[in-house]
Amino acid sequence: MARRYNRRPIRPIEEMPSLFEPGKRLDEAAFEVSLTDEAQRDARDGATADISDLVLPADTGLRRRPLMFISFGSGSSGNCSYIGTTDCGILIDAGCDNNYVTEQLLRNGIDMSAVQGIILTHDHADHVRYSYALLRRNTHMRLYCTPRTLEGLLRRHNLSRRIKDYHSPVFKEHQYHFGELTVTPFETSHDGTDNAGFFIERGEQTFVVATDMGVVTERADHYLRRACAMMIEANYDSHMLQTGRYPEYLKRRIRSERGHMDNAETAAYLARIYTPALRHVFLCHLSQDNNTPASALDAVRDALTAARVTVTDSTANIAPGALYLATLPRFAASQLYFL
Repeated sequence: MARRYNRRPIRPIEEMPSLFEPGKRLDEAAFEVSLTDEAQRDARDGATADISDLVLPADTGLRRRPLMFISFGSGSSGNCSYIGTTDCGILIDAGCDNNYVTEQLLRNGIDMSAVQGIILTHDHADHVRYSYALLRRNTHMRLYCTPRTLEGLLRRHNLSRRIKDYHSPVFKEHQYHFGELTVTPFETSHDGTDNAGFFIERGEQTFVVATDMGVVTERADHYLRRACAMMIEANYDSHMLQTGRYPEYLKRRIRSERGHMDNAETAAYLARIYTPALRHVFLCHLSQDNNTPASALDAVRDALTAARVTVTDSTANIAPGALYLATLPRFAASQLYFL
């Protein structure tokens, strides 16, 4: 019998109360990989590519695994993703069922023993719900968040206080190392407790996590402009929110500078900061009631096209100067991306 996972909270997170609290240069060619014909067909069909489908150029001397990204769910029903290699990586947030996360990682050739820990963006339920379950079943892992975020997590949620035993404090604008990954937390604007984004480096590869933001802060802008790939919020369509069923107080909260960004804001920002170094954009945290993947993609694609950016929805052989654009699924795992 197939397992079923409880991915949905009892109430949408938007309706829950909020506190409103205040190295060495690497040759780019060394990271070029290609997929077999079968893997390219899988990518076009939206299937997950297996790590065995990777063909590494024999003459590059490449010894390291490619950098990989996968999302297990994105939105107010649960957020969690993985960035790293088959040897070492980290989970970004822990709002998706721990068994589902474990099985999806194994399906893509990644054992939980390779996961160093969980880095938390903030303390809302859709980002922390399964953090203790993941840590309890994988005692080698640590929970990385600021001390204030941990305090907010314990205050807001009915999680075991033993989670403190797994906590390793991090501080914004300080670098932390996880194998080949270097992670720098930075300030973001949201109504959680001590909200953070993450600038993740591996040699010259850079990945930025910028979710749950009412506006792009000065520090978020600093790091987003340096991204080769990013996960950025496009939470709502302004018209859908305006005419939707949400009460006015909740609409004001979502629109505020400590709420969320709409499609048009994200689209305009991406068109403004784009450089050819940016190769992958993953739109995350789409509202179930006030957005659709098509609406978010259309808004961002139109803005980028107007800025003369070539946008593609195929991961197979992204042309130089082109940008891959996708939305992350709300209730299911994405395909495995090789960055």
